[in-house]
Amino acid sequence: MVTILAIGGMQALFFSFLLFNKKNRSQPDLILALWLFVLFLQISSNYLEYSGYYERFPHLVGSTSSLVFLYGPFLYLYVQIYMTGDTTFKPIDYLHFAPFILYNLLLIPFYIQSGPEKLAYHQEVISEAPGFWLSLGLVFKIISLPVYLVLALVLLKRHGKNISQLFAHTEQIDLKWLKYLIWSMAVVGLLVLVLSVVKIASGGSFETEKYIFSAATFWIFGIGFYGLKQAPIFVGPSIHKDDALQASKTKTRAYEKNKIKESDADRYQQLLLQYMKTDKPYLKNKLTLDQLAEAIEIPSHHLSQLLNERLGQNFFDFINRYRIDEFKSQIGIPENQNLTLLGIALNCGFNSKATFNRIFKKHTGFTPTEYMENDKKG
Repeated sequence: MVTILAIGGMQALFFSFLLFNKKNRSQPDLILALWLFVLFLQISSNYLEYSGYYERFPHLVGSTSSLVFLYGPFLYLYVQIYMTGDTTFKPIDYLHFAPFILYNLLLIPFYIQSGPEKLAYHQEVISEAPGFWLSLGLVFKIISLPVYLVLALVLLKRHGKNISQLFAHTEQIDLKWLKYLIWSMAVVGLLVLVLSVVKIASGGSFETEKYIFSAATFWIFGIGFYGLKQAPIFVGPSIHKDDALQASKTKTRAYEKNKIKESDADRYQQLLLQYMKTDKPYLKNKLTLDQLAEAIEIPSHHLSQLLNERLGQNFFDFINRYRIDEFKSQIGIPENQNLTLLGIALNCGFNSKATFNRIFKKHTGFTPTEYMENDKKG
């Protein structure tokens, strides 16, 4: 157990150090660095306990028990800032840390006790069932992370919808890192929840800490490996600064306050459809809503409203439907017979094979290869 804690603590400290010293460090980087450092402190505290150092340094007892209340807020704020790029902390953001502050205020009578008194209380909690207030605090600790995991998933889902309203490509707006971070934390959180319930049901006799911190050690290793190998999280520039990740500031909400007139909607629709037919802007592989709105000289929020309410599509689906139709027409041209399906797809505005296959299957019900085979049979 002591070895696992040592490994987990050193990993957390190492990755925290990388983020603190990262070139072009961003605010999400700083939040993740603080999160890992806090985890290092808690793991170190448990290392000292299992190593018998509490008896030599009794004032360390309970010094990190409130840190659990920071994990959820760190996750939520990291996801929120990473997606929006808005680094301004609002007053409501500080409320996320209220449970942490309140819990520490309630523990002041314990903090001011002498070393022997802290050790005696610690032994009493271990050997006997905890009191009411301690049990209540434990319940809030257990539910804190699951609540924030749900909130983070809501943010992620909302952001995905905003991306579809503004962009016709997703390759550079990849949120795999955030999904990995949230879902991996969800697995750890579920394990902690189950083990905590088992411990309560067993009257505190079941030792859960070794399983929890073993899971935490694997989680730290996982995000470190993924962050280093799959995405430049711990080294290099901050990927969240990509302009596409400003999608949560979408202008589409503007039309809620500035509704498009019916007469204008008819004119805008004619302009849009004619422009799509003659100029084929969808062939540009990184076309955005703002670029298309500027080209046909209409407000971007009106274009978004037109697509959603008149044509029943978001911007992503609208553009990619044109690309699919273009692909269907291109595969029948003799000059394209020497091109691969992917080559034709790239000429039609798609960015990658995976995206093309996924969108083609969504709109046609067939893979490109299946479509070609059916077309030849027909």
